[in-house]
Amino acid sequence: MAKTLQENLTRQLHDSVERLQRQAEKVEFWATAVSGLAAPVPDYTPEHTAVSRYVKPGRLPRKRRRRRSAKQNKTDPKPASA
Repeated sequence: MAKTLQENLTRQLHDSVERLQRQAEKVEFWATAVSGLAAPVPDYTPEHTAVSRYVKPGRLPRKRRRRRSAKQNKTDPKPASA
């Protein structure tokens, strides 16, 4: 009977250590996440964005043209040769 008691205590201790390790991993994960969210937002510099390579320096980007509606296309038919 003493052997089963010792095995039982050993198993419980092993399970407790495993639970403690899993909890420590969770604490490390959330601590890293919170520290990442606590960092200040970097200043916006349009020269370093992906869009800046499509816009010439010192010039505003061109506005997109709106497509004509279907009603305008019907009132102004184009010749077939065009």
